[in-house]
Amino acid sequence: MMLKKDIFIYSYNLKYTYSMSYKVRRLYKMKKAFKILLIIISVCIFVYAVKLYFYKQNTCVKLKIENKNLSYSVKYKNLKKSVDFTLDNGGNYYIAYNSKIQFIGKDGKSYNVIENPNFNITSIDYKDDKLYYSSKDKIYCYNIKNKNNSEFASGIPNYGDYNKSIVKVDGDDLFVSIGAATNSGIVGEDNNWKINEPYAHDITPKDITLKGVNFLNGKTGAFQSYGTKSIKGQVVPAHFPGNASIAVYNLNTKKGSTFAWGIRNVTAMDFNSDNKLICVVGGMENRGSRPIMGDNDYIYEIEKGFWYGWPDYSGGDPIISPKFKGKNDLGFLLENHPNMNPPSPVYQYNKVSSLGSAVVDKLGNIGEKNCIFFYDKIDNLLYSFKYPKVAKKEIVFNKTSVIKSMKLYNKSLLILDSSNGYLYSIDKGKLNSIKNLKEYNNIYIYLIIFIVLIIILILRVRRD
Repeated sequence: MMLKKDIFIYSYNLKYTYSMSYKVRRLYKMKKAFKILLIIISVCIFVYAVKLYFYKQNTCVKLKIENKNLSYSVKYKNLKKSVDFTLDNGGNYYIAYNSKIQFIGKDGKSYNVIENPNFNITSIDYKDDKLYYSSKDKIYCYNIKNKNNSEFASGIPNYGDYNKSIVKVDGDDLFVSIGAATNSGIVGEDNNWKINEPYAHDITPKDITLKGVNFLNGKTGAFQSYGTKSIKGQVVPAHFPGNASIAVYNLNTKKGSTFAWGIRNVTAMDFNSDNKLICVVGGMENRGSRPIMGDNDYIYEIEKGFWYGWPDYSGGDPIISPKFKGKNDLGFLLENHPNMNPPSPVYQYNKVSSLGSAVVDKLGNIGEKNCIFFYDKIDNLLYSFKYPKVAKKEIVFNKTSVIKSMKLYNKSLLILDSSNGYLYSIDKGKLNSIKNLKEYNNIYIYLIIFIVLIIILILRVRRD
């Protein structure tokens, strides 16, 4: 028979045991909760790390497509500081940089076909297993089959303000844009290149007669080097190739001639379905000894043999028009004008020094047939235009984007973003997810690792 004392001791021990068991259970629950919390924190950190890495590698630049009928994908990455590109008949890419040309095959194989630290490549095009590209005062031809690199044309006056020639192949002809050396025909304090080129000035591709108007306190005239006066009635003889012009060379004979002139600076060239040359041309700026206010950028249909007005006309309007207002009284520089009425542009933009690359949709694969896609480098916008309609906003690029070149190939609009190193493909309709799956393979690897990690952690917690 249990005594009262024994009952008390037993009861106490039972309460103590229960109390200790409760504490152990509570401690175990706290430990388990801590492990779960640790798992949650670890998962969050892992997800954030994967997201950060994937964002950095794949989605750091996004495009805003205004046209709901279009979509985009990234064709190639890691193309920073590239300046232009072209494709061969097999769909292989040739990416031009300042000092090299990179080959990217359809199989992903990549290597440099040309590399020269003395080059300053600005444009490239392809025809019959040959690459044609501009660098400084020369045009080169690289034979892909025999790997021979040769000089195609020389003496291009690329030393002034607009020294980046564009090359464009059409049939058996190679078109080469040659920019003006100055803003409006006068070498002035705004032309820093005169330090290295003290005797340089705009070279005319056709004979011109000067009015004898001089600037900089009467010390510098039109089409003269800095500090050299012009004389009324002075004839400046033609020289080929000349500034502010488009030259054309036969690919077989290499013989060249002036296609059109009086074209200040061409920022893009392409041909429409009627084989007419379409050019984006920059207007004159409010700077230098002969500042021009009120000018714009333009898109022209360039016809052979015509003078397009520079430096006395812009956009088809004479420089003495009320449209142009500078700090000085504006007058003509030329005594006689080759055309009484230089051709007008097909499109006038609302800003100056803004338009860059452009391409013509000859077949209407992306937009309307023969519509022009052009790039505003100030606002980072892509527009489409077809006369007589108004320009339509198509794409808003990232603020860090710098679009250097655009080409149409195999029903896709290809856009080169030099700053971010992307080659975008703009296509009509929705993207095929299977087609672009390879761009995102990495994320699936991380997701698999993530799922396995979660399963291991959960099983471990349950076991404990």
